[in-house]
Amino acid sequence: MDILKGALENSDILDGGFSVVAMASAGNEVVKDAFMDLKVDELILEVMRNKSNSKVQSVYDAIRVLLTPDDNRVVASQVYGYSRKFAEIGVAEVLVVALREQVAPSSLPSACAALKAIAVNEEICRSISENGGIDVLLKCIDEAGVQKNKVIAKSCCSLLSKLAGSDANKANIIQQDGFDKFLKLASRFSEDPSVIQEVMSIVQVLTLRSPEHAARAVALGYGNLAIQTMQKFPSSALTQKQACLMIRNLVVRNPENRTILLNEGVEKLIRKAKAIHGSCKAAATDALRDLGLDNYNA
Repeated sequence: MDILKGALENSDILDGGFSVVAMASAGNEVVKDAFMDLKVDELILEVMRNKSNSKVQSVYDAIRVLLTPDDNRVVASQVYGYSRKFAEIGVAEVLVVALREQVAPSSLPSACAALKAIAVNEEICRSISENGGIDVLLKCIDEAGVQKNKVIAKSCCSLLSKLAGSDANKANIIQQDGFDKFLKLASRFSEDPSVIQEVMSIVQVLTLRSPEHAARAVALGYGNLAIQTMQKFPSSALTQKQACLMIRNLVVRNPENRTILLNEGVEKLIRKAKAIHGSCKAAATDALRDLGLDNYNA
């Protein structure tokens, strides 16, 4: 910490120093606590507010690791409180500014992971949106699709899934044509199930307990996306499971959507996934039940 405090204008030393913070804190609650006692959060904020330090990529990794409860020896981790403290002093706000103005493409996934680690409750998720976080991420998703950068696309979708846990943010994402942007992204990465999984994951969050959003999603083509994806990647257990989870939210409160998907042959695909993939069994059974099928356990 003394070295870092004495090198606030030296991006090379800062980059090396925060790499040490990240490595030392990984899997060790005691070290995380020690750094927080030494006010590493305030130092991180000071470093990030200096735009000449935009090349200090390791600061994002340090944030993520400090705020990850990854020490299995600890019953009750303190990192949830640390995440709130990072948000309270303004680190989330500065991260949004960095995403908008100064993060190099190579650092963008790390910056997204850092912001995701801070976004631990409704209030923080809303504040990130109010500071322009959703606007920035949707723009990054568009650019990642054009540039075929799947790492950035997946990182941005993953962060948006976390932010969409807030109902206010759900509405914000949809008002900004989020559904259209995610569908376009899935189309651009139609041969990459890992990106399509992230798209289905965020749609699953956006349609949770929202029949209005579910109706809109199916009207735009997300039912077809689920069916085409299940047909195209039958051997990918995670893809099949994610499709089943999305289908559940599309149909559970929307009887009209059940009819549409059943007429497209979704039942056969779900039963096939259930039979082939053990990890998919529960999600497939729930999807069959929510589609209104009596023999969903068969």
